Amino acid sequence: MNLQVPNSIFRRAFTLIELLVVIAIIAILVALLLPAVQQAREAARRSSCKNNLKQLGLAMHNYHDVHKQFPPAAINMTQNPAPESCRHADWGATWILMSLPFIEQGALYDQYNFEQVARNGNATSGNNQVTRRRLEAIMCPSHPTNSSLLTQDFNGFEKGNYGANIGAGYNLTRSHFNDSNRKGPFSVVGMYGAKFRDITDGTSNSILISEIVTGTGGGDDKGAWGWCTGPTFNGLSGCDGSVIVLTPNTTKKRDCSHYASNNTNDNNFNRQNSPDAGANGGVASRSYHTGGVQSALGDGTVRFISENIDETIWTNLLAIQDGNVLGEF
Repeated sequence: MNLQVPNSIFRRAFTLIELLVVIAIIAILVALLLPAVQQAREAARRSSCKNNLKQLGLAMHNYHDVHKQFPPAAINMTQNPAPESCRHADWGATWILMSLPFIEQGALYDQYNFEQVARNGNATSGNNQVTRRRLEAIMCPSHPTNSSLLTQDFNGFEKGNYGANIGAGYNLTRSHFNDSNRKGPFSVVGMYGAKFRDITDGTSNSILISEIVTGTGGGDDKGAWGWCTGPTFNGLSGCDGSVIVLTPNTTKKRDCSHYASNNTNDNNFNRQNSPDAGANGGVASRSYHTGGVQSALGDGTVRFISENIDETIWTNLLAIQDGNVLGEF
């Protein structure tokens, strides 16, 4: 007896070619989707970074309401030697330390002894137990995680990603601090924080705080938020003999801060560092965002500023008394 088996019982399997085609299609779809996912993630990180700057800008306003001026960029406890160098132990609190109560870090503020120098204590006592702390409020999520501390000459200072605007000149040259065409809203060498009335160019035309990048070496002070020029940036550098305007993410010149690892390998937007700059050193505003940096202006707004901005307009934004009132930039 012959049984007729329905054809539906025999199921046709995938051939190898068909399987490879399916895998190829899936790979193409993943390749198309991944950039979109990465862009969405970066957009979220950039938004978080912008919010951090917004909070810091508001903190400056609240500090001004209480103290009738912005905090000085840093305080020299003895002024001996003179504060044209960040390579000695007489430095005390920075603008971030003085602002801690205004960024919901009052408990940390209470642990810091403002009568003592910053190089005081260790990981469990004194001022260093504060300055070793990682503060998410001053970390940009777009910046790669950096676990290194500033350790040269002391136990260590944690780093952050936002700097106060020292002005359009060198970072520790007193004559540039006294020059209205270069004077910024903060100064280390002048131990100065501006009053609103000092910003004669207008708060919407003046940058208070912007992004900076940190180095991975223990001898690199960029971003060290408890130390001297660490949480600052400025507009001019001349540490190797050539004077260059430090526009955002500039590729024309490496940064040169007072403590500096000799970083010559990071070619992405020239985020490098020359060692041991003097008073004519400089640190640019830099970020890991594509195309520019985010900056908090004196009026409390946060703007994304293109790395292709004209040098003159950028220096006008850094100087608070140069007489240049800007339009759209």
